[in-house]
Amino acid sequence: MARASEEYVIIVAGGTGTRLWPLSRKARPKQFLNIFGDRSFIQTVYRRALKIAPQKRVFIVAPEDYSAYLKQYLPEFPQENFMGEPVKKGTTAAYGYTATYIKQLNPDAVLHIIAADDYLEDENKYAKALKEAAKIALAKDALVIYGVKPADPNTGYGYVQVDLGSRDHNGTDSYLVKSFHEKPMKAEAERYLQSGDYFWHVFGFTVTVSKLLTLIAESDPATSRVLEQIESDLKLPARLEAEKLKRHYLKFVESNIDNQVLEKMTGTTYMVVFEETWSDVGTWDHVYALKKKDDCGNVVVGDRENIYTIGALNNLVIPGKTPLALIGVTNLVIVDAGDILLICDKTKAQDVKKLVNLLKEKKLNQYL
Repeated sequence: MARASEEYVIIVAGGTGTRLWPLSRKARPKQFLNIFGDRSFIQTVYRRALKIAPQKRVFIVAPEDYSAYLKQYLPEFPQENFMGEPVKKGTTAAYGYTATYIKQLNPDAVLHIIAADDYLEDENKYAKALKEAAKIALAKDALVIYGVKPADPNTGYGYVQVDLGSRDHNGTDSYLVKSFHEKPMKAEAERYLQSGDYFWHVFGFTVTVSKLLTLIAESDPATSRVLEQIESDLKLPARLEAEKLKRHYLKFVESNIDNQVLEKMTGTTYMVVFEETWSDVGTWDHVYALKKKDDCGNVVVGDRENIYTIGALNNLVIPGKTPLALIGVTNLVIVDAGDILLICDKTKAQDVKKLVNLLKEKKLNQYL
């Protein structure tokens, strides 16, 4: 059984959250937004992480230039635990680099790799699930992923098929993983929902540091060779100087650990079940689903005094400084970012990312 002092949390905060555009921008990515109360996503996740491990064992990995965001939006975080990447080279490099550093601190560490922007309500249940994942990772020398029982045939998530006969319950359900599945079409998602042995695949996993580095060596030897070079240059407590780290990073071939490692691990990987309020808050319709509605089914995030409605139903409205008047409209997402206004059919919220790509093509960088 892992002691609390052996567990480390790695918060992955390098995303851009493009599907929550136009609020999520380069100047303030999604994880630094305040949509649910006074705390940003990353503030909430960081405080959640402190229930798993002490502050000195909570790390954040993100691009180096996110350091300024952390100082502004998470000032309580110790900057010496920031694993800044000089260039983005994918999740295998990000996790491998952070694991290589933590290995120098504690070669017996158990790592919980989690997202910087997940939403959930029962944090005690979440903490128990991660503690159970640590026990399994140690007892089985296994990688342990996270899943949630699907509430609907969502096509925005990947799915995990489990062996229901392998169910174990120690305060948290856990299963042996049978297969991984990419984001499905609607009909396939309906089949997954009806079958009962499919779960939404939640970002992240729990694993011992030695197991993770071994898996990377077996599945991605090119990345592993660069990690070995980084390890040979590490001299604790100092970090690698910026130019030396960048030289190492430029040798990485970009790869995604889900494709490179995780999805090759069926039959030996386990999954713990998170509580059902979990959401990755990936799109505006997720925000709508999680927020309290008024009598007309509308959700307003921000100043209600600037909203005037007649017969408007089931809309998500995030006003800016300009008053908004809505008449007879339904199921819309309306987000006023000050310099640009998004109006979107709520059922098309996934397509916001396509619009961001269109702005990139047109080189309208002022809106990104």
